[in-house]
Amino acid sequence: MANVAAHESCLSMAGQMSGISAWTRAALKGDDAHRTASKLRISQCSAMPDITAIDEFLCASLRHLRAGEPASWPNGQEWADPGAGEEVWSRLDYHGVAMLFHGPGEALRTWPDALVARVGEEARLMALWEATHRSALSKLVDRLGEAGIESVFLKGTAIAYSLYSDPAARRRGDSDLLIRQADLDRARAILAQEGWYRNEDPHGLTHQEGWLFNSAGAFIHALDLHWASSDRPALQRVMPSEDVFATRRPLPRLGAYAQRCATPLIIIHEALNQKWHEMRGYYQGNEKVTGGRRLVWSVDFDLLATELEPADWDSLVATCDQRGVGPLVAEALRKAADDLGTTLPQAALAALAAQREDPAIAAYSRADNDTEEFWLNLLHAPSWRARGALLIHRGFPPESHLRAKYSHLAGWNYRLLQVRHLFDSAGRALRRLVAR
Repeated sequence: MANVAAHESCLSMAGQMSGISAWTRAALKGDDAHRTASKLRISQCSAMPDITAIDEFLCASLRHLRAGEPASWPNGQEWADPGAGEEVWSRLDYHGVAMLFHGPGEALRTWPDALVARVGEEARLMALWEATHRSALSKLVDRLGEAGIESVFLKGTAIAYSLYSDPAARRRGDSDLLIRQADLDRARAILAQEGWYRNEDPHGLTHQEGWLFNSAGAFIHALDLHWASSDRPALQRVMPSEDVFATRRPLPRLGAYAQRCATPLIIIHEALNQKWHEMRGYYQGNEKVTGGRRLVWSVDFDLLATELEPADWDSLVATCDQRGVGPLVAEALRKAADDLGTTLPQAALAALAAQREDPAIAAYSRADNDTEEFWLNLLHAPSWRARGALLIHRGFPPESHLRAKYSHLAGWNYRLLQVRHLFDSAGRALRRLVAR
């Protein structure tokens, strides 16, 4: 696993529960940004296991637990240090798998008592979050379905309610729901009627928007409403929305109208999403973490791969070949196998790895900054009209975005900030052209 000493930025709990993860603290608090996180106090002792050793230990432990075997605490002076438990908790929290370590008391019998108690408390709060999240989602999707609006869950929630024995074990900060663009206005009206309200989205989103729901004052739940399978034009042709709707299948544990798409498409979507987060990172509090691979992703791919029948593997190989994402998918599956010992059909894996990668997807996978990503999206937008909309959206952001970007220019009015923004954008574009 990658050496990144940080954990996930998503919904977390707040309140007086010291020792509970940042994820659980911010969800109870329900801050609008959904990115509140606090760093756990780590012992400053030098004789403690490093991150690589801890990650290897967690991978091995998870393999044992999933096989119904106890996970033994390592021997050695560095693991006996009282601060080792804090370090392990920090990595458990980062990897998003704490609830997968919660189970029968004997499973972690050799682990430090304080760490076991912390895992148990985290699991209890995650279960409570999931119960209220499910209630809000199922009511919403039922209302959409009764109104004739088809919707399909994407990514984490789709996987949680189809492959995890307990959906709460698939930690996430929100849910992603795809509808058709023609249904957008009606869907917005139903969201409002059901008590959801708009989030203040980060500037730059063009095919999705955020909605929030206050669950009895305890949790603020978040939903990303999509009208394209990806907000990034460079990726939309890899997974067209109509393909998602064409392969939809029920998610009965989430509601009568809840749906997800076929497993091969979920694998492709997850591989693209994982690679994007590896390159572009995500926020842990105010810190952007890049380059990290998380164990929860490996669990996802392990469950997805296990669900595939031989005909499904053939479909995955053919679909990846058509869309130029075979090497990317092979990389994601191999990482799961490295972490969890996932059994993969070697012929299918070799076929995926040998496929030609679409140059646009390869470039997007390497893009590590917002400017490069914007130019790729502009290049691969489906029409000149769409390119014009991207340019206008990029060139004329809302005042709140400009105020945050140019906080050191608090005395400037909006028009001056807009001129400064256009000047800076033109400078970046010129530098990019010169560099090429």
